Amino acid sequence: MRFTEEEQQFIRDNAKGIDTEQLTRMLNKKFNTNYPRYKVYRWKKRNHILSGVDTKFKKGNQPHNYKPVGSEFIKDEGYTFIKIAEPNIWKHKAVVIYEKAYGKIPDGYCVVFADQDKTNFNLDNLILVRNKDKLTAKNKHLLFEDKELTKTGILIAKLINKTHEKKGE
Repeated sequence: MRFTEEEQQFIRDNAKGIDTEQLTRMLNKKFNTNYPRYKVYRWKKRNHILSGVDTKFKKGNQPHNYKPVGSEFIKDEGYTFIKIAEPNIWKHKAVVIYEKAYGKIPDGYCVVFADQDKTNFNLDNLILVRNKDKLTAKNKHLLFEDKELTKTGILIAKLINKTHEKKGE
């Protein structure tokens, strides 16, 4: 896909003062084409065509997708994350709530939703478990929508892991 002489001249004549995105739209409209922006960008770069438009991000400006501390979003898997600090430090909301109530979560541990509802952040629904025990509970299908069954399942997972640890000694 090469530009015709007429299209090349159009780019040269119109590049000054507009960004590549806008120039590409103008080019495609005028010549009834469907060039992608990157083609125009590369051609301009190879031919040393400058628009004079400064597109660099200026210090102090905020990006269009900026979120303040305290903002939340839900990932595809259904887990809620909360922004806890700048720049862009996000943490699981369940972990933030648990740590606020009980202190820092030790290494090798995680928080599990007792009723498997990833939107239920009540403290009685957040259980601290070893990563190893969570993995065993998940693999053995010991996590349930019923809180008490999940708590029992985690105890069974702990017992299974303790047994394997003792056998390995």
